[in-house]
Amino acid sequence: MAAIVIFFGDAIALMFAKKLGLQNWEVCVAGALLMVICKVLKPKEASGSIPISMLLLIVGSQAMAGALSVTGAGEFIGGHIAALVKLVDGNSYAVGFIFFLIPFIMTQFMSNRGTMLIFHPIAIATCAYIGGNPVGLMILIQAACLSAFMTPMATSAVPYIMECGGYDQTSMIKQGLLYSVIACVVSVGWIMTLYPIL
Repeated sequence: MAAIVIFFGDAIALMFAKKLGLQNWEVCVAGALLMVICKVLKPKEASGSIPISMLLLIVGSQAMAGALSVTGAGEFIGGHIAALVKLVDGNSYAVGFIFFLIPFIMTQFMSNRGTMLIFHPIAIATCAYIGGNPVGLMILIQAACLSAFMTPMATSAVPYIMECGGYDQTSMIKQGLLYSVIACVVSVGWIMTLYPIL
């Protein structure tokens, strides 16, 4: 009974977290502590249920993503994209493919939000350079970054999936490869047809 009360109390607290002046993680920690204080879980059970391997994977992937963002690797790659756009003479589908593929690959090694923040200004600057409309490229960057899930660095949900499902890195790549190709072809074809650059 106490667990049900705590669960619903936490759910209500999360809904009103901003009004309470708390962040979501603070409400979750308070709920976990209440489960121990109200003796729903014994301290040993609570500490034993923490998946340490998953936490270490998340911490490591966030550190790697942060390092790649801070070192300027994203800006370095962005400079080379502008040269590629010149090679294809502004063809919407070719430019769209470039702006899908490169953020998709980069998101495998750094966070999807960080990659989006790096590539949105590059897309706008590229379209300003060739006199095009950046809407399609912005949508493609979002699609690429949000569909990249083959490594734990892409988004924090991937380590949870790997831990709960017992997947390793090889199986994640095998299972995601076909989907990635389909997502690329469909996204570039559809978005560049609706929102061509020129």
